[in-house]
Amino acid sequence: TLGYSGGLAVLKGGETVLLKGYGQADREGGIPMRPDSVFNLGSITKPFTAAAILRLQELGKLKTSDPVSRFFDGVPEDKAGITLEHLLTHSSGLESDFSPTDYERTTREEYVRRALASKLLFPPGQGYEYANAGYSLLAAVIEKVTGKDYETALGELVLKPAVMTETGYKAPRWDKARIAHGYRGGEDWGTILGRIEEPGAPYWALRGNGGLHTTQDDMVRW
Repeated sequence: TLGYSGGLAVLKGGETVLLKGYGQADREGGIPMRPDSVFNLGSITKPFTAAAILRLQELGKLKTSDPVSRFFDGVPEDKAGITLEHLLTHSSGLESDFSPTDYERTTREEYVRRALASKLLFPPGQGYEYANAGYSLLAAVIEKVTGKDYETALGELVLKPAVMTETGYKAPRWDKARIAHGYRGGEDWGTILGRIEEPGAPYWALRGNGGLHTTQDDMVRW
């Protein structure tokens, strides 16, 4: 009864055939969906984190075959065999999450500690289990290697070269009227941006594995 709200981009032979928004970005505000509406990418954040890791490999800063012990202290014996490739391919044996919500005020050190203290579901490389935590650890690696926060490093490594000026957690500073709202059971759920406004957010249950924002125009560039 509420109808479809979203965006559609169609490319053929490298050319954009259709780029259009449908429905409402904000039902209460009567704001229509447009190609420049800001969407949340959810877990499609992960390919961006992966691209940053691969860019760091191209720059000679790391290798995907590196064990996590190169980047984190006190890695226990059962996790000594985990490599960046295992984290990238969800084959590390880690559980998906080590936080009760995506928005818990968790530090990088605390989140890494929880992951390293956990019990593996299987030996590294011996199975597959989708793990948000693996990408949080990759975000931590990006920060440690670059000496910069994740969003800044992602911008320099991936987003700026792709001319994706409208993609990020908070750095683009979009007009809030452009940000598409989520709805659950017909009720306005609000936005991810509204949940990560405070300084230091997004925290480590979300950083690197989910929650990036973008537009249809930027996704065409991607």
